[in-house]
Amino acid sequence: MSVVNDNEVTSLGATRLGLLVRRALQLREAAVQFEHDWPRLANRPPMPGFAWTELERQLQDLAPDALSPMVRDLISAVRKEAGPKPPEMVLREILIITATLLDEAFHTKWHEAWAEGTTMS
Repeated sequence: MSVVNDNEVTSLGATRLGLLVRRALQLREAAVQFEHDWPRLANRPPMPGFAWTELERQLQDLAPDALSPMVRDLISAVRKEAGPKPPEMVLREILIITATLLDEAFHTKWHEAWAEGTTMS
């Protein structure tokens, strides 16, 4: 199967590869920008280690029942893109997810959008 554009015929495989390369470049640029904004600290005492599944389990427990099912997808997305990112950037993403899940204003907006059958904006 192929996709036809104004310039030439391009295979779907090449199109998908192009999208993957673009996403990888975006991740790299985001990581570089993060390291520029938040340089690595000289003193980095170790932090206790934990597994992604343990993080997911704890966030599901903390989240309201209606939002708990989305935790798995959110953590999966962070985990899949964690490799090329600085650890502190991944930590920040986890903290943002946690804050959002615990934010009462988000709960209200999410429930209203869900009741109306619309997406949140």
